[in-house]
Amino acid sequence: MYCYMVQRGKPAALMPIQKRHLEAAERTVTEVFGLKIYVEELHPGWVSLWIYKYPHILEVIKAAPQDPRTVTDHWLMGKLFGYEEAAIQELLESI
Repeated sequence: MYCYMVQRGKPAALMPIQKRHLEAAERTVTEVFGLKIYVEELHPGWVSLWIYKYPHILEVIKAAPQDPRTVTDHWLMGKLFGYEEAAIQELLESI
């Protein structure tokens, strides 16, 4: 599902995955879907698996806040996950 969303225009997708499944997930994302991945440590035995298509998105992922707090943080994360302005505004009004 995440790969299909990225293939169809979402800049990135993020999912937690157990390290023991990382190799199979990497093969699926890169070989089956032709997308790129970036992996960050999450917790012992777990990683955050980022899926993206365009090389410049990696720099955005690396600069993204781990714990968004400001309007700018939330806007950046919303755009990274492909949300429209109206959806981001709705979120900002609710927090």
